[in-house]
Amino acid sequence: MSALLEVRGLSRHYGALRAVDGVSFALAPGDIQALIGPNGAGKSTLFRMLMGETRPTEGEARFDGRRITGLSPARIARWGVGRTFQITGTWASMRVIENVQTALLAHRRRGLSLRGFATRLYRAEAQALLETVGLAEVAERPAAILAYGDLKRLELAIALALEPRLLLMDEPTAGMAAGERGELMQTVTRIARETGMTILFTEHDMDVVFGHAERIMVLDRGALIAEGAPEAVRADPRVREVYLGGGLDPEALADA
Repeated sequence: MSALLEVRGLSRHYGALRAVDGVSFALAPGDIQALIGPNGAGKSTLFRMLMGETRPTEGEARFDGRRITGLSPARIARWGVGRTFQITGTWASMRVIENVQTALLAHRRRGLSLRGFATRLYRAEAQALLETVGLAEVAERPAAILAYGDLKRLELAIALALEPRLLLMDEPTAGMAAGERGELMQTVTRIARETGMTILFTEHDMDVVFGHAERIMVLDRGALIAEGAPEAVRADPRVREVYLGGGLDPEALADA
């Protein structure tokens, strides 16, 4: 199967600092892949380059055969690349369903000036997306009063409203309770398998990584040091060394 995303020699240097250093990999349609590494390894910088927020020093990324390096984030998103963030990005002043309706309006380039009319558009689609992520029952509540785990689910619904073929998730379970983490990633995995959407996510929780990723990449000091199936990555001595050096309990890898 041909690659949906191809990354070739992608680098970002800040003077002598190589935040990302010659990273290459490919994702096929429907892949669920994790990107892990210690703090400062370059994961967020890599994501920012893929979304057009940071220009690479060298290398390129291609999505569905088209070069996306150097394009604006808005254009990359229109082509089918979505993103969620470590810190949730929702509109607290709106109701839950209005958050999703607003994303649908933006994706379809409909004007937002007529607020009263706009909130009636795409209501059924927004409700269906909330059903998909498990928030249908709180559709009419203000987003400001949602629990943190529900905000993460709302952010996922907003991302899905943009109809991504590739979804980049930056620490999707950060700040969530242990039970909520597993539930959210089960939802993400189910959606990916039902729709064929490709997922690339960063995560510090090794239970989440080894429980849901089909393949894992490991960054250290900007360089890709390991890539493969979870079992192979877990046994890789370089990976164990990196995480031991970063202060992670070695049992987190051994028992995941």
